[in-house]
Amino acid sequence: MISHLLQNTVEGDTIAERADEREAAESRARKHSPSHTAVVTHFELGRTLERANRRFATFLQAEMTRLGVREIGPAHAMLLLTIGNDELSVGQLMDRGPYGGTNLSYYLKQLGESGYVERIPLPRDRRTIRLRLTEKARTLCADLTEIAAKYHHIVAGDPENIRKMEVAFATLDRLERAWATASIFGPTGER
Repeated sequence: MISHLLQNTVEGDTIAERADEREAAESRARKHSPSHTAVVTHFELGRTLERANRRFATFLQAEMTRLGVREIGPAHAMLLLTIGNDELSVGQLMDRGPYGGTNLSYYLKQLGESGYVERIPLPRDRRTIRLRLTEKARTLCADLTEIAAKYHHIVAGDPENIRKMEVAFATLDRLERAWATASIFGPTGER
């Protein structure tokens, strides 16, 4: 049973890798085509971001498995890293990350049951709670931060790569804000 699941996982990863390789080859072919102008659309960026997000979640899950963490997933870990050393309300947590109400409630319930998050009711209003990481969660966050530092050194080992990462971050941040604004108010020309 386990070997069958592993085989399916490996085959699924191989299929995804082949699709990614095919997309990369098509992209290279478009770039080298004399009639192609290098225009990147929002859809291409979105597709690349989705693929990168999937890869990051897979990477994070693998690292968590190596650390012996099996009761929560990558989305939970990102939530813990978002809380960090702070004590936050659910509303503040929603402001800090891309969390929807239903998913966030579900994740917080799982994190509480697994011993990663404490719910602290406010004395003046027992209906309002604050969220704080437990020692177990702080240890996991420290381990993940250490792993991230090692990989950061590999990816951004020299000043030029650090500069490129800063430019990429600024561009992605600008896109995120533009898409958020457009989803609320519509495209700029329609206002």
